[in-house]
Amino acid sequence: MPSGGVAAQFNFVSYKIDSINLKMNPTVKYLLKNEPIALKDIDFSIKLRSTEKFNINGSIKYVGGLTTKITIMDEEDKKEILSGEFGISGIFAPDGAVDQSSEENFSKISLPALLMPYLRALMANILSQTGFGTVLFPLVNIYELAKKKNLPLIDHTQS
Repeated sequence: MPSGGVAAQFNFVSYKIDSINLKMNPTVKYLLKNEPIALKDIDFSIKLRSTEKFNINGSIKYVGGLTTKITIMDEEDKKEILSGEFGISGIFAPDGAVDQSSEENFSKISLPALLMPYLRALMANILSQTGFGTVLFPLVNIYELAKKKNLPLIDHTQS
């Protein structure tokens, strides 16, 4: 490892998009609309999920995720053009023994922050493929959001 480098204590095993729900108001006006969607016309929210800890065949795994909701409004008549919800789950494995402080920081803060770019890319891709063109989502400080939420780590290894 290079001097000054940091070794990861958790390995990214896998992720899956676990929910997509998208609905558009299929009026002629919106079907004819080709202009890019302005950021001011997008309502975007994120819901973090509690991370869960499992012992699977003698190996500790952490599973967590997040869900985003999006609403696109028509700037002229303030009617909803599109609404949707997208969710992602990811699984991570510790690389050796992990102290409680590192486990808590990872499960509450780092895990959702690592998954967000995958979900963001999916949302942009789906909206682009559905005819909305490129939608640039606002950057969200997942670290600060996670710190404020302070969701519990749900430990299933003690069951």
